[in-house]
Amino acid sequence: MSSELSLMMPVPVLPTPTFLPRPRAVKGFALSIFAGILTMVAGVMATVLGLLFPGDVPSWLSTYIYGGVVLGLVLGAIILLGAFLIWHRFLALGGIIVFLASLVNVYLVLVYFFTMPYWPWVIMLVGLLALVIGVIGAIAGIAGK
Repeated sequence: MSSELSLMMPVPVLPTPTFLPRPRAVKGFALSIFAGILTMVAGVMATVLGLLFPGDVPSWLSTYIYGGVVLGLVLGAIILLGAFLIWHRFLALGGIIVFLASLVNVYLVLVYFFTMPYWPWVIMLVGLLALVIGVIGAIAGIAGK
């Protein structure tokens, strides 16, 4: 037996406080993924159009004709990176990345505009649609929606 007598009162153990996890921004993630895919498609379409109709490509752009696919794939990959950051609950960082990469998409849309009657307008429409959807997805991602 112990020679000392303990007079301490037992303290009830409280559970550790927990916080609810941040919400997943499913709408922002989905819109950003779609914008990234559209950006890649616009870059590939611009390059294919330049390769199919080399006479309509401006002379200053003829040496950089493969730049459309490179620019489209790089911007699309950056938008997809931002979308996955939104999914992993880094809402502000992912939203800012998607927003900025979507705004740079204007460069892809306007530089790769050739002098044909119909197809450049389709590429411009796809690129601008990717820009608008990317900006909306970035705002929804930052807002956590």
